[in-house]
Amino acid sequence: MKIRTWLLLAVVALLLGAGWLFGRGGDTTAPAVEYRTETLSRGDINNTVSATGTLAAVDDVIVGAQLSGQITEVYVDFNDTVSAGQLLAQIDPRTFAARVAQSKALVAKTEGDIALQTIVVERARVNFDKAQRDMERAEGLVAANYISADEVDAVETALVQAELDLKQSEAQLAVLKATLEANRASLAQDQIELDRTEIRAPIDGFVIDRTIERGQTVASSLNTPELFTLAKDLSQMEIEAYIDESDIGQLREGQRVDFTVDAFPDQSYVGRVAQIRRAPQDTSGVISYTVIISAPNRSGTLLPGMTANLEIAIDAVRDVSRVSNGALRVASQLDKSQASAERGPLARLAPLGLTEQQQARLQAELPQSRDAMSSRSGQQMRQRMEKVLDEVLTDEQKALRAALKSGKVKLGTLYLLKEGKPEPVSVQLGISDGQYTEVIKPNLDGEAVVVQLRAQRG
Repeated sequence: MKIRTWLLLAVVALLLGAGWLFGRGGDTTAPAVEYRTETLSRGDINNTVSATGTLAAVDDVIVGAQLSGQITEVYVDFNDTVSAGQLLAQIDPRTFAARVAQSKALVAKTEGDIALQTIVVERARVNFDKAQRDMERAEGLVAANYISADEVDAVETALVQAELDLKQSEAQLAVLKATLEANRASLAQDQIELDRTEIRAPIDGFVIDRTIERGQTVASSLNTPELFTLAKDLSQMEIEAYIDESDIGQLREGQRVDFTVDAFPDQSYVGRVAQIRRAPQDTSGVISYTVIISAPNRSGTLLPGMTANLEIAIDAVRDVSRVSNGALRVASQLDKSQASAERGPLARLAPLGLTEQQQARLQAELPQSRDAMSSRSGQQMRQRMEKVLDEVLTDEQKALRAALKSGKVKLGTLYLLKEGKPEPVSVQLGISDGQYTEVIKPNLDGEAVVVQLRAQRG
């Protein structure tokens, strides 16, 4: 009896448990979704590229030494104003002065040798002239049988000898003149090196850096030692910035650049993009490009070497309809969940504002299958479609489509909350600053746009 009672109780318990489980399992209600919305607002959007750069003087000159030696005098210091040609420092000139003196002596000696050789040439010319006259008289005398043939031969030999002596002396004079030119060239070279012991300012300006001290030895055998850095003027500065390859395509010469420096964080400066260099800079596989930015320095607070924190203005619009970028991210999620592709093959053309007649014409031509569009015949279909679009679209629609293709205008989807449900709206989007994006068309001012999804469970 007890066994039957226990069995009966067990069966009842099982039935009650199963009923409870089935009751719970039968509740298949999906978790509720809460839609957080924001109203489209109007405001400004500034699309910028952020970067850092280093300030430098526009006209700065590094003054170096072209020869080796010991610095015997330093005549200027940091921040000193200098004039072009002013003596900045002196390298020990004694060795170079000795070479100049030696070269001058060689030039003087060669000039003396030339003077002596000129006399030798004149003497040889006199002897040659006399030998010619003797030969003329001998020819007359031999014709009259006053002298013998042997005597005529002796006179002729003397003439030939005199001619050779003249040519030899003239050649020696030419050699001495060439030697004089070589010695003068050596003297000029030695004088140049002596002059180079005087380090002079190439421009008017002031000293912004000095790297030498009196008594220091400089060696220019491999590289030119840098002794001074002169700046012509600090009223105009330039910034050398490195821009990532993902941003360089947005930069153009003349774009406005706002920047600050760490020394004056509360003060803002303005510059312009002056040059975009095409040579890439590879740093550990990261490609960047050098951009030169010009900036006035009327206050004189900007100094060479300062780090500039840059905001390069790519594009800007004022008082436009704008939406939070969160709405675009939510739209991407809702597009996937609601199979936005089923809205029809003409959905991508919705922002063009097609009329019913245009839609009917395009619907008849538009391929319905993605497979067909991706096949070889799909290429022909696309070409056919382009032709039809050219025939059907108005000039305004063509201009909008071209803007979409160029990226100046982008297509997007926003979801408006209507009676508690999100409804998609195709929109034309303009520039973005990372927080807001411009909504060009349609006018959605005052509409509640879904910007966040939250799952709720009852």
